[in-house]
Amino acid sequence: MLFETEGSSQGGSLIRILKMLALVAIAAILAACGSSNNNSSNASMRLVNATGSASLSVTLNGNTQFSSVPAGNASKYASISPGTYTITVTSAGGTPTSSTTTFGLGSAQTFSLLAYDRDGALFTSLVTENEVAPPTGYGVLGLANLSPDSGPLDVFVVAPGASITGLAPTFQNVQNGAAAASTTLATGTYDIVATAVGNSRDVRFTASSQPIANQQIVSLGLTSTPGGALVNGVFLVQAGGVRFVPATNARARVVSALPTSGSYQVVATVGGTALPAAFAGLPTSSYALVPGGATTYTVTISGTAVATLPATTFGTGGDFTILVYGTAASPNVSVFTDNNQTPVAGEVNLRLVNGAVNASGGLSLYDNGVQVASSIAYGAASAYSGVSVASSTVLEVIEVGVTPVTANVALATPEAVYTIFVIDSTLTPYLVRDR
Repeated sequence: MLFETEGSSQGGSLIRILKMLALVAIAAILAACGSSNNNSSNASMRLVNATGSASLSVTLNGNTQFSSVPAGNASKYASISPGTYTITVTSAGGTPTSSTTTFGLGSAQTFSLLAYDRDGALFTSLVTENEVAPPTGYGVLGLANLSPDSGPLDVFVVAPGASITGLAPTFQNVQNGAAAASTTLATGTYDIVATAVGNSRDVRFTASSQPIANQQIVSLGLTSTPGGALVNGVFLVQAGGVRFVPATNARARVVSALPTSGSYQVVATVGGTALPAAFAGLPTSSYALVPGGATTYTVTISGTAVATLPATTFGTGGDFTILVYGTAASPNVSVFTDNNQTPVAGEVNLRLVNGAVNASGGLSLYDNGVQVASSIAYGAASAYSGVSVASSTVLEVIEVGVTPVTANVALATPEAVYTIFVIDSTLTPYLVRDR
């Protein structure tokens, strides 16, 4: 089976050909009805719109084939003469940006055009749909990781409500761009949970009570979210329908830049969910799942609530950092939106957070003599900057009128994301890997 993927024409073409296992369809039949055309030599194709909010239209060789298909919906089949087509997918208003691909549609074949978005650009995948049904009493679940940002995933298929602790994943180390995998299951209802590889506590996706009916072929595609780590899901049922299961959570962490001379414990909750605590001298907690779209949160310092907090929405699918700085008696709070999506190939992303220096000119950051952040004010974060992978590099933190502080570090992991936290007046940089 041929599975082809194409990225936005503005973001650079991306084409991956994945050899599929015999019983797997990554985009399966989206509607029970068949083609309305009686010409059996024609191809059949339909559009499934897995974007978050954009209405999509499709042209084949410049001619409109599907028009204004809403997000979270699938079109009906269209009968199309076999041949090679330039397929362009556009969104209402131009956001996300369009995707243009060239695909061949074979005679008497059925196809789904799956469209999804990442970082403001459209991506599409075209899949043939002619799978053999499993034996009576069984169904097939196929899986593909379509997110270049999540990293490899372990995926567990368990009885509804069952714990995944201590279990071996049903699908292990599922890489973006790898051949799809499948498993045969007894008919029934299952919870499907995706986690970071080797860490079942780092949950990235949950779909509860998903049915696998008799002789059904159900395929799950996982796509990117704004923060990068979490994923959205779309279930495609051959000879059936489509179920969209977008992420419902965000991730958040708390960072303490309070004076290290005090043994302060900083605790935060988001939407009623407690985050791991941060401590002066051990400033950064790990990310935790929180309710997506939450607007209520609390911060306490050694049990005392911080009275004034900036208004924040923890957008679904996003990653966020809550920075607590100043003094315990007079604390400040800033909330940053983190971008843990994959950097450009061969690079890592760096960001500077100033939690210590309240001075004119703020802080600047250099990597091997090249400026990557400039004039970052007290309680602020820089934009992300891409730098080359290096087994050893020199980071230099500069405050105007103060002797620069340097640190030799390794940025040796391609496509990693780092935040440099400055949390005390010595300008000591704390390098934290975020992905």
